[in-house]
Amino acid sequence: MIQESQLPPLSEPQLDVLRRFALFEADTAELRSLLSGLFEFHLELQPVGGRLQRRSAAGRFRLPEPGITITREHIQNALDRRRFSLISERDLAEWATILLINDAYVLDPADEDLIAEWLNDLSVNLGAT
Repeated sequence: MIQESQLPPLSEPQLDVLRRFALFEADTAELRSLLSGLFEFHLELQPVGGRLQRRSAAGRFRLPEPGITITREHIQNALDRRRFSLISERDLAEWATILLINDAYVLDPADEDLIAEWLNDLSVNLGAT
């Protein structure tokens, strides 16, 4: 097993796309492109061990210090974009899922439980449709 200290750090453009993705200023395609080889993810149903698994991710990068903090404002921004039809339900579900499965993101400690609950609800409930 590779030690985290042996993994490559994220570059400034890679950190920037992660920050912009959290604000809906970068889309999934741009995130996937800039993090190619470092963060691979699948959001569609995939066969795993004879069962279908919805999401998977593999991160091969050193975690940023500090992590990219997700706050209530990120959730509110996402919900406002959906309310005004700027994004689809699928976009919202995929966004929430990626925030949950990418370890570069950390939840604001002051609201960690609330943010985790919202992200899980958005990921699971919207992603099922």
